[in-house]
Amino acid sequence: MNNRQRTATGMVAAVTATSLVIAIAPTASADTQDQRNQKAAAGIERVTGIQDLATSSAAPGVAAQSVTKTKSGTVTVQAPEDATGNVKTTAPDGTAFGLGLPQTKSVKGVKAGSGTIVYPNAADSTDLAVQPTTDGGARTLVTLKDKNAPTEQRFDLQMPTGTHLAANDSGGYDIFQDSGKGSTALKGTISAPWAKDANGKDVPTSYKLEGGTLVQRINTSNTTAFPVVADPHYTWGIVSGTVYFNKSETRKIALGGGLAATIIASIPAGFTTAAGITVAAITTMANIAQSHKKCLKIKSYGKPGEYSGKQGDGYCR
Repeated sequence: MNNRQRTATGMVAAVTATSLVIAIAPTASADTQDQRNQKAAAGIERVTGIQDLATSSAAPGVAAQSVTKTKSGTVTVQAPEDATGNVKTTAPDGTAFGLGLPQTKSVKGVKAGSGTIVYPNAADSTDLAVQPTTDGGARTLVTLKDKNAPTEQRFDLQMPTGTHLAANDSGGYDIFQDSGKGSTALKGTISAPWAKDANGKDVPTSYKLEGGTLVQRINTSNTTAFPVVADPHYTWGIVSGTVYFNKSETRKIALGGGLAATIIASIPAGFTTAAGITVAAITTMANIAQSHKKCLKIKSYGKPGEYSGKQGDGYCR
């Protein structure tokens, strides 16, 4: 894949997990390319399942496009027409998150199986694939077909302005966006990586960040049964996270009055209205959090609470 750094504007949704799987290798034969694509998709879908695959259709300039209705609105996922492009997810507010595919060749994407978009031989001994999912995200799968395939895969991230990644306890990353008004919101998640070989055995895998690139390492060995499928899974645009306030804003909210109401009015839609949370309830929780030397947090469709430590990427300061 090209090691290019991208600067992007837009907004992140709960990026679901990156995962690694080893699928059953297609056999070398006189099969047509369509048959090989179908075999590749079938091998991937045996590992990932198809229960959460989103229905997708053709669209201008992309291999497939899915539209998912969520509590927050419509989330659109687009699989690139060519492996040199980016998987793009657009949130209900129009902001977008992108993930570049790890590739070295220009290969057209083909929809196969139950909805998997396959990019055959996009790199040496490697197939790529994309699966839009019903949670408003996508799986980006890398199939390492034999021991000659690279075991380090690089995914360039197109992050919205004002967002940052923070490692979470599961081995993945949470995506936060700073409001610029003393609060930060959880907007997406890149799930922890996973891997299985053709015999269903787990293969060690992990992530690291290098600038704007997510790097997945797949630790194959002499006993690994190929092919191997790597799957960074992310979600985007669904308001299902938490807004974290810093100590200064928690103190202002605790004081109540017009200032508290103004700050609360800046909270993204969905964090208060659906749950019927009142200004008084938020002000009361801010006072409790302050008395405990903690900070205020508000969960989407949930009640206000308090936090400290690493939550909110250490935002309680």
